[in-house]
Amino acid sequence: MWLDTDSLECVTVASELNLTHTLLTRDDARGGTFSRACAVDVLRVDDVTGALVDAGGETRGAVVKIATPEDCAAAARAASEANGVVVMEAADGAWSIIPAENLVAAFAGNANAGTLMASVSDATEARVMLEALETGVDGVVLRTNDPSDVRALDAMMREHFGGECAEKISLVGARVTGVSRVGAGDRCAVDACVNFELGEGMLVGSFASGLFLVHAENVECGYVNTRPFRVNAGPTASYCRAPGGRTNYLSELRAGSEILVVDASGRARVANVARVKMERRSLVMIEAEHPDVPGTLAVLLQNAETCRLVRPNGDHVSVSELVAGDEVLVALDRVARHTGVAVDEDAWLER
Repeated sequence: MWLDTDSLECVTVASELNLTHTLLTRDDARGGTFSRACAVDVLRVDDVTGALVDAGGETRGAVVKIATPEDCAAAARAASEANGVVVMEAADGAWSIIPAENLVAAFAGNANAGTLMASVSDATEARVMLEALETGVDGVVLRTNDPSDVRALDAMMREHFGGECAEKISLVGARVTGVSRVGAGDRCAVDACVNFELGEGMLVGSFASGLFLVHAENVECGYVNTRPFRVNAGPTASYCRAPGGRTNYLSELRAGSEILVVDASGRARVANVARVKMERRSLVMIEAEHPDVPGTLAVLLQNAETCRLVRPNGDHVSVSELVAGDEVLVALDRVARHTGVAVDEDAWLER
């Protein structure tokens, strides 16, 4: 990620977050000020040619404005002769996805191509560029003078992309103390816009103090076809873990909502909801306990062989096979929740 700004505060925030150490500027004096203040690498943009020139006078790449299909074709041709970095910039400031995808394809299909970056105005636009054709651009140049845009981009990168930015959730084994049928209820099947891998699911539970890792319906069972995009997540009142340390009620999820996809190691990725199916189904209640949490943890799920939890060793187990004494993975939380946000309360109880 690079930064295109006239704001020293934006530069300072980006540097403190370790989000970038490369800036674009069109003013040598301002670039010198930024460089001295935050020890950043400054590239000057030539207003005539679009060339990116470093402090030593060496050309490191170019900014290419995209306004017409011809501009897009010219930028694609530049892939074969790119010297360093090509920054594609929408001439009217608003990106169309097709030109961006065409350029991603042109660079991805050329082993000799340089680095493709996209100039963006906010975190939402950056995510679109970074996910274009799955491969995405190699990086983004955030064009802003608002420090909150820098923080928003940093948060988005941490939530949505892997490596050191991936969210990691601590999972522990809780001992099952009871499995009982409790009648029928309105349960939610959450269908995501991605397929879950084996071992992945959602964190769901009756109490915010402990959410169970509910496995996706991607395991062959012989009764019905797998639904690799689905987690049969339980009653509408259940909590589920959301990005950024928040929780949602299952009743709040709808098409486009963001959920956390979590595996047995606690590694999490963000996905969007395609649909939520609320239907009346027979339920089973699983109760468990952990020494670090007073009281009982609980999750209610559909009483079906396809509903599964995950053991500490990563194996999945159907709710129809669970017995008292088994251990299953949970994420513990020792704070109260208000509208999904952790709050510090002196006394609180869930039962």
